[in-house]
Amino acid sequence: MTSSATIDLDMTIVRNGGLLDSEIDGETVMMSVEQGNYYGLNQVGTEIWKLIESPIKVEDICKALVKEYKVEQDTCEKEVLSFLNDLTSEKIVVLS
Repeated sequence: MTSSATIDLDMTIVRNGGLLDSEIDGETVMMSVEQGNYYGLNQVGTEIWKLIESPIKVEDICKALVKEYKVEQDTCEKEVLSFLNDLTSEKIVVLS
């Protein structure tokens, strides 16, 4: 599967091992050594980042977020899929 694949709820995703990251005040900052780019994640992005430390199904990410935050399932799925597609295009995460 290529990094340009569209992610769906049945897919399993995991962090790209080539990133350096650090959590500061509940938010995550990352650097791609390979690409020389910096990234910042807000609180929800940081929660997703923690969840994808090990391979996890996208639907399980959404289930965890719906339990943690006051968000509708459909809204959560739409936002998570968009976010993960962005991370995939930047090679921050990989499909497994």
